[in-house]
Amino acid sequence: MTAVVALDGRPVALVKGAPEWVLAHCTRYLAEDGTVRALDGPERTVVREQLSAAAARVLRVLAFAYTPLAIRSAETRDFKPASDGDERELIYVGFVGLRDPLRDNVRAAVAECRAAGIAVMMLTGDGPETARVVAEEAGLLGDPDTDLVMTSEEAGALSDDELGGRLPRLRVLARARPLDKLRLVRLLRARGEVVALTGDGTNDAPALRQADVGLAMGVAGTEVAKAASKIVLLDDSFATIVNAVHWGRALYENIQKFIQFQLTINVSALTIAFLGPLLGLKPPFTILQLLWINVIMDTLASIALCSEPPRPGLMWVPPKRRDEGVLTRDMLVTIAATAMFYVVVMTGLLLAMREGALVGPGERSADFPELTYRQVTVFFTVYVFFQLWNEVNCRSLSPAASGFRGLGRNPTFLAVVGFIASAQVLIVTFGGRVFQVEPLAPLDWLVIAAGTASVVIFAELLRRFLLMGDAR
Repeated sequence: MTAVVALDGRPVALVKGAPEWVLAHCTRYLAEDGTVRALDGPERTVVREQLSAAAARVLRVLAFAYTPLAIRSAETRDFKPASDGDERELIYVGFVGLRDPLRDNVRAAVAECRAAGIAVMMLTGDGPETARVVAEEAGLLGDPDTDLVMTSEEAGALSDDELGGRLPRLRVLARARPLDKLRLVRLLRARGEVVALTGDGTNDAPALRQADVGLAMGVAGTEVAKAASKIVLLDDSFATIVNAVHWGRALYENIQKFIQFQLTINVSALTIAFLGPLLGLKPPFTILQLLWINVIMDTLASIALCSEPPRPGLMWVPPKRRDEGVLTRDMLVTIAATAMFYVVVMTGLLLAMREGALVGPGERSADFPELTYRQVTVFFTVYVFFQLWNEVNCRSLSPAASGFRGLGRNPTFLAVVGFIASAQVLIVTFGGRVFQVEPLAPLDWLVIAAGTASVVIFAELLRRFLLMGDAR
């Protein structure tokens, strides 16, 4: 930055900036006695040693210089704005070291990103010495033989292919400019990486838009940067980014859980509907019963399963690839196996009821003459309670974890499951001919609840089977 001011009636250009740039434009220096002397080899070496020592103490260094200018107009107090021509033959004055200590949680947050498979790269306007020390304090430089520190000038001298080959090892880019950020984002995305970028200045806006996830600083960021970003950090903390990643991964898993729950019901229902005509059976569901089942499948299940908080160990899971599908192998096996379990149990129950077994005789149903109201009620309730237990199963996507793990940490899930069970009891008890049901005895409820819990046992055994398969 250069400003032209009046000093004793004469124009003087005052310059401040990066020490290596200022020093390169200085030919003289201001001595302690106020005299101006030539900045030759020994003196220049002393200044550079002082700057390096300040950078080694994690100080952000800002150098100062000046130069007298010729009068440009008749009015000595009316000076033209500063121009590039004013930044020549400067007189070095000195420097100031600014300390900006790392937050206490930065090193732990960087370590957590590494454990999560996220590569962290620091793009800074600081000089290479300061940037290297800050990166070491933050834990960015683990292996000095492989981790790379470059300057903007060095990166600019490389072609895109050359720089792209060094990106896996690049950890720090010093003296970075906004165009450097945009270039790195493009190169990383061309390599198939998912890129998140932080920025606070107006010049960062193009790179923030280009990144998969732009994160603007809510405190120090400009409105242009915030408008170009997808996420605004209200506290400008790197640890908040890690927390956002944690919750983002949890949300992705919750969507997978809901999809697993939905597809299990849909596959089983379609299979039963396909096999029914072949076996001479018709699932005894009325329109209102199906409506209630759909409410459980869609609205209530989404509230229950998508309210799951981030589970422990989630940040140790490798990141998802761009081309990776939502349905994993374990999910597909679980959906198919659980759906077939439903088909076998529900079809067997329907065949047994048609033969008059399991439940006693009673008044015939108006919609399903081959069954009694009691049989229709039992079939309807068994199907609903199967979904309740399966919601617990779908809380886990990994064969190594039970669906009951951390169940008490999610009161929303427990409340939704409790509401569904209570509503089913009320529908059966008071629904009457509207739902084509009749009240059940307490013993009936206990038998149904215990019998449908078999899907939980089935799911736990299936997880052990999948776990043994992964171990092989």
